[in-house]
Amino acid sequence: MKRKVTNSLRARLLLLLFSAVLITACIQSFIAYRTSLDETNEIFDYQMQQMALSLRSGLNIDGYSNGFRQEEDEGFEFIVQVSASDGKVLFQSSSSTPLPQRDGTGFSLFDARGTTYKLYSLRYGNHLIQIAQDRAARRSLARNLAFRTTIPIIIMVTLLLFMVWWVVTSSLAPVTRVQRQIATRKAESLDEVDTTGLPNEVRPLVEELNLLLRRMRHAFDVQKNFVADAAHELRSPLSALKLQVEQLRRSSTNKDRDIAVQRLGSGIDRATRLVEQLMVLARQQANAELHSSARPVEINRLSLLAFNDVYPLAQQKHMDMGLMQSDECYVMGHEEGLRIMLRNLLDNAVKYSPDHSKIDFRVEASARSVRLVIEDNGPGIPEGDLQRVMDRFYRIPGNPVSGSGLGLSIVQAIADLHAAKIEMRKSTALGGLEFSLTFEAYRMASPYPSPHHGATSPP
Repeated sequence: MKRKVTNSLRARLLLLLFSAVLITACIQSFIAYRTSLDETNEIFDYQMQQMALSLRSGLNIDGYSNGFRQEEDEGFEFIVQVSASDGKVLFQSSSSTPLPQRDGTGFSLFDARGTTYKLYSLRYGNHLIQIAQDRAARRSLARNLAFRTTIPIIIMVTLLLFMVWWVVTSSLAPVTRVQRQIATRKAESLDEVDTTGLPNEVRPLVEELNLLLRRMRHAFDVQKNFVADAAHELRSPLSALKLQVEQLRRSSTNKDRDIAVQRLGSGIDRATRLVEQLMVLARQQANAELHSSARPVEINRLSLLAFNDVYPLAQQKHMDMGLMQSDECYVMGHEEGLRIMLRNLLDNAVKYSPDHSKIDFRVEASARSVRLVIEDNGPGIPEGDLQRVMDRFYRIPGNPVSGSGLGLSIVQAIADLHAAKIEMRKSTALGGLEFSLTFEAYRMASPYPSPHHGATSPP
């Protein structure tokens, strides 16, 4: 049967700390008890020695030549006996327990009437002085004295266990608060968890949880915005398509039917373009926090791809469209998003500029930044609309060119994802609009080793 292991951090800490304190206290108590017991026995031995020495110097042994027995005192723990060299007992404190006369001196043990005694013998001239003590009573007294030395340890351990419990509980109180905060929140709540007072070991975990909640909230917001925008913006195209279908149904001649079919096809194209733009915008906004997939992108190659995507449209309008590239340069980002951004900017320049216009697209690179500039000689953007053209579905009043109003919103979303700076102003060279994007340059490590790599200096 497997033993269940608790997953509670508080329970584990208390168990480990309590075990450590109790084990340490037991070891300390045992050492204190044994030390006190040994010292108490040494004191008792010293007491017996001093008693024998005092008898040697202060007892009138000659006065007891005929023998003397002291009346027994139950409160006296020692047995004292003085004997002559011929074995005659000259003094005895207890007649009930005679002490064995031995040739040796010092400490020894003997048994009498089922009791073990510790005996100390001291020779003084022709006399033998002996002091005996009941070993069981001696041990009992020593154990009592030794046990008293452990009482302060027991009291301190009790206080220490309480302090450990209080410290662990107080230290984990913020974690418990976070647990209650998460457990009691509603399923639809994506608010961040409060990290106030959290220990440094737990804070990174909660911060990662908050980051996940922010991403989820952002994803839900993007989804809500997409649904709201789609419902709002598709209403008009669908209504127009419905009217065009009705017009097609009522057409009586082939000419009217062809015109209705052409208008219906144009309406379907506009609706398709709107849905595509909405999908692109939603995808870029959903990826706004996914920095881990960013990688170095070579801007010259990417700008050429975007240029080639739009160039056929410029040819249809007989435009002079040119690309000026710099030396090899890189930025950190998402290649697909950057290509969509450049294509939208070039597509806007072609779409809103009249036929036979001129469009310049150039890449400017330095050690610290990469700048993309698109200039045209079209009508430009009025000063009062420069701050609003990035809003979703905003279109400049009176603009005859059809569109969804999402192109620059997509550019803004992708630029924010790449921390790019957007600038719009009147072009001094062509007279139309100058649109620039500035990125932080990414310096690629050279694939070729230094000419001096691995070389050694001549001797």
